[in-house]
Amino acid sequence: MNQPASRPQREKAGGFTLLEVMVAATLMGLVLVIILQVLTSTLQAQEASRSNTQAVLTAQMVLENFSAREAAEGVFQGKEGRFAYQVTVTPQFQVPFPGQNKRLVCSLLQVMVSWEERGRTKTMELQTLRTMVKK
Repeated sequence: MNQPASRPQREKAGGFTLLEVMVAATLMGLVLVIILQVLTSTLQAQEASRSNTQAVLTAQMVLENFSAREAAEGVFQGKEGRFAYQVTVTPQFQVPFPGQNKRLVCSLLQVMVSWEERGRTKTMELQTLRTMVKK
Protein backbone atom coordinates (compact mmCIF):
# COMPACT_ATOMS: atom_id res chain seq x y z
CA MET A 1 0.00 0.00 0.00
CA ASN A 2 0.97 3.38 -0.82
CA GLN A 3 0.94 5.76 2.01
CA PRO A 4 1.02 9.41 1.37
CA ALA A 5 4.33 10.92 2.12
CA SER A 6 4.19 12.46 5.51
CA ARG A 7 5.62 15.84 6.08
CA PRO A 8 8.48 16.03 8.44
CA GLN A 9 7.37 17.47 11.75
CA ARG A 10 8.99 20.77 12.60
CA GLU A 11 10.08 21.27 16.11
CA LYS A 12 8.54 24.31 17.71
CA ALA A 13 11.24 26.93 18.15
CA GLY A 14 11.15 29.10 21.28
CA GLY A 15 10.77 32.87 20.90
CA PHE A 16 8.34 35.55 19.82
CA THR A 17 6.66 36.13 16.53
CA LEU A 18 7.21 39.35 14.63
CA LEU A 19 3.68 40.50 15.46
CA GLU A 20 4.26 40.03 19.20
CA VAL A 21 7.49 42.02 19.04
CA MET A 22 5.80 44.86 17.10
CA VAL A 23 2.88 45.05 19.58
CA ALA A 24 5.28 45.11 22.54
CA ALA A 25 7.42 47.84 20.94
CA THR A 26 4.33 49.94 20.19
CA LEU A 27 3.06 49.61 23.76
CA MET A 28 6.48 50.51 25.20
CA GLY A 29 6.67 53.54 22.91
CA LEU A 30 3.25 54.78 24.08
CA VAL A 31 4.18 54.31 27.73
CA LEU A 32 7.45 56.18 27.17
CA VAL A 33 5.64 59.13 25.54
CA ILE A 34 3.16 59.30 28.42
CA ILE A 35 5.97 59.21 31.00
CA LEU A 36 7.85 62.00 29.21
CA GLN A 37 4.71 64.18 29.11
CA VAL A 38 4.13 63.66 32.83
CA LEU A 39 7.77 64.54 33.62
CA THR A 40 7.59 67.68 31.47
CA SER A 41 4.39 68.82 33.17
CA THR A 42 5.91 68.15 36.58
CA LEU A 43 9.01 70.19 35.80
CA GLN A 44 6.91 73.11 34.52
CA ALA A 45 4.75 73.02 37.65
CA GLN A 46 7.87 72.95 39.82
CA GLU A 47 9.30 75.98 37.99
CA ALA A 48 6.04 77.91 38.40
CA SER A 49 5.87 77.02 42.09
CA ARG A 50 9.45 78.15 42.65
CA SER A 51 8.78 81.46 40.88
CA ASN A 52 5.61 82.06 42.93
CA THR A 53 7.47 81.32 46.16
CA GLN A 54 10.30 83.70 45.22
CA ALA A 55 7.74 86.39 44.32
CA VAL A 56 6.01 86.02 47.70
CA LEU A 57 9.36 86.22 49.50
CA THR A 58 10.27 89.34 47.50
CA ALA A 59 6.94 90.98 48.30
CA GLN A 60 7.30 90.08 51.97
CA MET A 61 10.83 91.56 52.08
CA VAL A 62 9.61 94.78 50.44
CA LEU A 63 6.70 95.04 52.90
CA GLU A 64 9.08 94.55 55.82
CA ASN A 65 11.41 97.26 54.48
CA PHE A 66 8.53 99.71 54.11
CA SER A 67 7.11 98.80 57.51
CA ALA A 68 10.49 99.35 59.19
CA ARG A 69 10.68 102.97 58.08
CA GLU A 70 8.19 105.77 57.96
CA ALA A 71 6.72 105.61 54.48
CA ALA A 72 4.98 108.64 53.05
CA GLU A 73 1.82 108.35 51.03
CA GLY A 74 2.47 107.53 47.39
CA VAL A 75 3.60 104.94 44.88
CA PHE A 76 7.14 103.56 44.92
CA GLN A 77 8.76 101.24 42.37
CA GLY A 78 11.84 99.09 42.38
CA LYS A 79 13.45 95.88 41.19
CA GLU A 80 14.77 92.95 43.17
CA GLY A 81 16.53 90.38 40.99
CA ARG A 82 14.18 89.37 38.20
CA PHE A 83 11.16 90.72 40.07
CA ALA A 84 9.83 94.24 39.58
CA TYR A 85 7.66 95.63 42.36
CA GLN A 86 5.37 98.55 43.01
CA VAL A 87 4.44 99.67 46.52
CA THR A 88 1.37 101.81 47.10
CA VAL A 89 0.96 103.49 50.51
CA THR A 90 -2.55 104.82 51.16
CA PRO A 91 -3.56 106.36 54.52
CA GLN A 92 -6.82 104.87 55.77
CA PHE A 93 -7.57 106.91 58.88
CA GLN A 94 -5.95 109.10 61.56
CA VAL A 95 -6.75 109.44 65.25
CA PRO A 96 -5.30 112.36 67.24
CA PHE A 97 -3.92 111.77 70.73
CA PRO A 98 -5.63 114.22 73.11
CA GLY A 99 -3.23 116.59 74.84
CA GLN A 100 -0.26 115.49 72.71
CA ASN A 101 1.10 116.67 69.43
CA LYS A 102 0.86 113.12 67.96
CA ARG A 103 -1.59 111.14 65.91
CA LEU A 104 -2.15 107.49 65.19
CA VAL A 105 -2.08 106.82 61.44
CA CYS A 106 -3.25 103.59 59.82
CA SER A 107 -2.03 103.04 56.24
CA LEU A 108 -2.68 100.36 53.65
CA LEU A 109 0.52 99.00 52.09
CA GLN A 110 0.05 97.13 48.80
CA VAL A 111 2.92 95.40 47.00
CA MET A 112 2.48 94.18 43.45
CA VAL A 113 5.29 91.95 42.17
CA SER A 114 5.63 91.05 38.49
CA TRP A 115 8.04 88.82 36.57
CA GLU A 116 8.45 87.08 33.23
CA GLU A 117 7.84 83.35 33.01
CA ARG A 118 7.87 81.43 29.71
CA GLY A 119 7.16 84.55 27.68
CA ARG A 120 4.24 85.70 29.85
CA THR A 121 4.10 88.33 32.57
CA LYS A 122 2.98 86.98 35.94
CA THR A 123 1.75 89.23 38.75
CA MET A 124 0.90 88.73 42.41
CA GLU A 125 -0.12 91.18 45.11
CA LEU A 126 0.21 91.29 48.89
CA GLN A 127 -1.30 93.90 51.16
CA THR A 128 -1.27 94.74 54.84
CA LEU A 129 -2.31 97.48 57.23
CA ARG A 130 0.37 99.36 59.12
CA THR A 131 -0.29 101.52 62.16
CA MET A 132 2.23 104.01 63.49
CA VAL A 133 2.43 107.12 65.64
CA LYS A 134 3.36 110.33 63.81
CA LYS A 135 4.01 113.82 65.07
